[in-house]
Amino acid sequence: FGTGIRFRSSLSAVSAQIGGTNAEVTFADAQGQFIGLDQINVRIPRNLIGRGEVDVVITVDTQRANVGKVNIK
Repeated sequence: FGTGIRFRSSLSAVSAQIGGTNAEVTFADAQGQFIGLDQINVRIPRNLIGRGEVDVVITVDTQRANVGKVNIK
C-alpha cells in the first residue's frame, strides 16, 4: 500500500524488483475501500522461494519509493 500511485501514467510505468529480481506488477491503482490509499499487487517470482528477507524496490514513473523488506519462506 502507498499513496500517489493512482496518478501513474500507465501500468507499464510501474516496476518492482524483489531480491534483485524483476517481478510482474499486476495492479497499481486506488485501493478502492479507503480514501487516499493506493495498492500495488506484485507476483513473487518462484526462484525466490526460501531466500528469507529480501529488499522490495518499487518504481512509479521513474520515481523510486523507499526500499521495503519482505521475508520469503
